[in-house]
Amino acid sequence: MKEPEVPANESDRQAALDQLRILDTPPEARFDRLTRMAARLLDVPIALISLIDRDRQWFKSCVGLDVSETPRSISFCGHAILIGLPLLVEDASTDERFRDNPLVTGAPNIRFYAGTPLHSADGYALGTLCVIDRIPRKLSKEDLQCLRDIADCIEEQISARELAIHYREQELQKQNESLIMLKQLADLVPGGLYQFRLFPDGRMSFPFSSKGIERTFGVTPAQARDNAAALFEMVEPEDYTAVVDSIKESSQHLSTWSIQFRIRQPEGRIRWIEGHSTPQKLSDGSIIWHGYLEDIDEKKRALLGLEESEQQLRRLFELAPSGIILADYHTGEIINVNASMLKSTGYSKEEFLNLGYRQLLAPDHLSKQAEVLEQLQQRGYFGPLEQEVVDRYGNSYPAIVHAMLILDSAGRKLLWVLLEDISERKKIERMKNQFVSTVSHELRTPLTSITGAIGLLAGGATGMLPQKAQDMMDIAQRNAKQLARLIDDLLDIEKLVTGKLNISMHRQPLLPLLEQAVSENQAYGIQRAITVHLAPDTPKTEIFVDGQRLLQGLNNLISNAIKFSPDKGRVDVSAQQQILEGSPTVTISVKDSGEGVPEAFRSSIFQRFAQADSSDTRSQGGTGLGLAITRELITIMGGEVGFESLPGQGATFWIRLPVSVNGKP
Repeated sequence: MKEPEVPANESDRQAALDQLRILDTPPEARFDRLTRMAARLLDVPIALISLIDRDRQWFKSCVGLDVSETPRSISFCGHAILIGLPLLVEDASTDERFRDNPLVTGAPNIRFYAGTPLHSADGYALGTLCVIDRIPRKLSKEDLQCLRDIADCIEEQISARELAIHYREQELQKQNESLIMLKQLADLVPGGLYQFRLFPDGRMSFPFSSKGIERTFGVTPAQARDNAAALFEMVEPEDYTAVVDSIKESSQHLSTWSIQFRIRQPEGRIRWIEGHSTPQKLSDGSIIWHGYLEDIDEKKRALLGLEESEQQLRRLFELAPSGIILADYHTGEIINVNASMLKSTGYSKEEFLNLGYRQLLAPDHLSKQAEVLEQLQQRGYFGPLEQEVVDRYGNSYPAIVHAMLILDSAGRKLLWVLLEDISERKKIERMKNQFVSTVSHELRTPLTSITGAIGLLAGGATGMLPQKAQDMMDIAQRNAKQLARLIDDLLDIEKLVTGKLNISMHRQPLLPLLEQAVSENQAYGIQRAITVHLAPDTPKTEIFVDGQRLLQGLNNLISNAIKFSPDKGRVDVSAQQQILEGSPTVTISVKDSGEGVPEAFRSSIFQRFAQADSSDTRSQGGTGLGLAITRELITIMGGEVGFESLPGQGATFWIRLPVSVNGKP
């Protein structure tokens, strides 16, 4: 006897069989019908649906045998699943593989066997449909086709069973997830969700109460369930009767329960509570309310202080140091104005209310009108915007203008406009600029002379100096030059912010971060008709980064690309996934359409305070910190930064980061 060999894909095949959860299950009519059909059509006494398990063959359906399984080592079906084709044994007593098989030499005395493999939806051979006779015989092509047709029907039933199990598991998972989400949602609600049950004999219970009830009343769900009276004891005595009467009325008419009342919390604080619930009568005569309790103490205080708050806001409006205007968005009609605005323009209130906004703004406002309207439509506000305001006498003064779009109670669009007179600020800025210019000149001139004199002395213009004096002169010369550089830096850089970097790494998809970075920089590009494009084939991979810090670095690269691109130029953002040194990485590229990075500047481009010295580059402004900060951030997150640039063909700056695999960096 030859034992059947184990298929090369045995572990996967066995896993597919186990996943069906069909082994050792009760008989099913849909399978039994097919085995009976096979026995009748092929005129055999035995027909089986045999599934090959680890060390046995188990019969899902059986005609003509009283056993439910036999060892795999003596099975004919174990041989059948190996070849992937029907196995036909016309006379087992003369077949080298089976003539001494216990199933041949003893019961059920197999002589004839024909089995065709049964496959899972994934193509794994699970077992066979086989027919057996106790006498030798042959099958025609039509008989074999009949056997295969019935096997196809069995496979369809197996697939249907597999699909049903999959759907049932999915449904159970969804139900469990829904219950968990509902419980979490109930616990996150600012107020408290509850069920209150009143029995005919007067007993009370809270079958369910959320975390909100515990936060408000200091009573856990278990305490509320076992001792409902504890919650009622917290009701302020003056409100207790009203609460009880409202519950009685709701139970009599099965009407919605709605009331406001006060409770006294364990620490003695009195809080206003608002309750709403819907009653439901149960078959045992009890009534259950499904409801919501909310702490409205702050709302109550707000209502009581509403009139006082309105008066305070009115006083604030009138006494605000900046000018404030309330106007109709569509018509431009001025509805109200404060005293500061009247003072700065010289108008009386009556005169001001009869003005149009065009009379208040210098003519160049018309060139900014489209931009202002677009910002209002997209964001609901605009500003800060510097604008010249014209007073009653035709004189103009500079102001910083902010505006916000609001709706009144009737749905009318109104515009709150805040105008800050910056005349004094402008004067101070001019004085500051003059002071900086003067200081620069006064510092540079003597420092230049000092540096030159030190250089002459160090160079031996007055004769050789003693070695110690020469060393001191060299030190003085280096320090003088360093001081000169520091003065230049202080004049070029207005502000430098330093601090500790807070990095919070998380696994997150790359594409939304790129889309956000592109979106945030579009407005900057629009100012010079520069478009920012994100490549459509961006990989939908995940990376392990601090999202905000990566956005900071991306914004530095994209804003730099916009800055150094010509008007009506183009900035391209793309990403490419690749394997480097055996590890999956993604490279994010930002390509501008400028003149490229000067050759002499490339080695220091990522250094702090570094900027190219050409007039074209320096005219773009900046502190020289952006690229240095980007490199530091990306390095901390396990990545690297670099660039490629050809003269006259723009520059491509890139960020390379490791790809997150199975939730790990």
